[in-house]
Amino acid sequence: LNETMRHHMEWMRFLLKNFDDGMKKKGYDEELKGYVKEGSGLGDWLTFRGRDTWLTHQSFYMAAARCIAYISAKLGQSNELSEMDDLAKSVEGRIARIYLKNGKDYFTPPEAAGGNLSPGPEMSLFSRVVPGEKRCTVLRNYFRREGHTWPGSDEKNFLNSIDDDYLKEMITTGEVSKRGKDWSMGWSQWQGFNEGILAVKYSLKTLSDNGFHNVALNKASGFGCGSFEYMLSHNATTMWESWWRSEDLYSHNHPMLGASAEWMVSSVAGVGLHPKTTGGSTVLFWPRFPNSANVLEFAGATQGTRRGDFSIAWKFEDLPDNRDLYASASVTVHIRLFVPPDGKSVLRIPEYSNGEGVDASMKYATSVPNLDE
Repeated sequence: LNETMRHHMEWMRFLLKNFDDGMKKKGYDEELKGYVKEGSGLGDWLTFRGRDTWLTHQSFYMAAARCIAYISAKLGQSNELSEMDDLAKSVEGRIARIYLKNGKDYFTPPEAAGGNLSPGPEMSLFSRVVPGEKRCTVLRNYFRREGHTWPGSDEKNFLNSIDDDYLKEMITTGEVSKRGKDWSMGWSQWQGFNEGILAVKYSLKTLSDNGFHNVALNKASGFGCGSFEYMLSHNATTMWESWWRSEDLYSHNHPMLGASAEWMVSSVAGVGLHPKTTGGSTVLFWPRFPNSANVLEFAGATQGTRRGDFSIAWKFEDLPDNRDLYASASVTVHIRLFVPPDGKSVLRIPEYSNGEGVDASMKYATSVPNLDE
């Protein structure tokens, strides 16, 4: 870091000198007057929604400054720390001021017609750009987002090729609805994905981190256009580049939307690098359990580091024989952790039930367990 810090600072000072003027040249008004659809540059590629390119540019500019401030702190470079911290807070304040100035607390562009772009408020909630006193209200308003029909050409061709009985079945499940005079597939906000390559991660992590892990699980296990089930039902063996079918443009073997995999490891299973670690020396175990074993009965994952592998596995125990009683049953969650000899870890257990916490007991292995059993 000492060897490369000079180059990081040269890049950031270049941005500091040119970023704002560059955004103006790209056509972005300082107060986002008239901004209702994506402009030029970086955006939430392959979202079903329009792309909020202004927010994406500003957020990554802020994130770069935060990163260099953090490195400066680790290196003890107080001048660079102060400069980059001030820059990050300045950009953060700019985003918050403009995205809250219409007074509706949706944390979206001020023009009403720009309120359905992606990323939405999930990215700013995750990155702590939304001011603390507004977080609960913005999160509550986030749940007002809705899905929409989708006029994809391959989806239209599919619907035109199936028989009436199959179409009626898709109408009954809600996978197909009317778009004008025609039947159309659609994408869901809460039972599937509409987010692009950036907001996929932030939507899932924001929900799981803020007590709505059940909603995140619903998104990941939904069905219809914009879901993993949709890819599988059309014979996918690898992830597609887009949520919709594409026989002539987008790849059928592409990790473009693969940020969900990190969420599966860090939130569903519950292991990831601690946010304040360096060199992977400390790992955070933070499993989020579903509201019912009907959704998921067990999970496990391993986080590799240069100090060795950190592993977690958890499962519901004492489940009744009748699955219909899973949702109301009092159960035990058995969590098993493995920390390498040179590693450090933090275990965070979520609170459930009546909000007063859960009973927990911990045992330490006196010998290395057989991980194959």
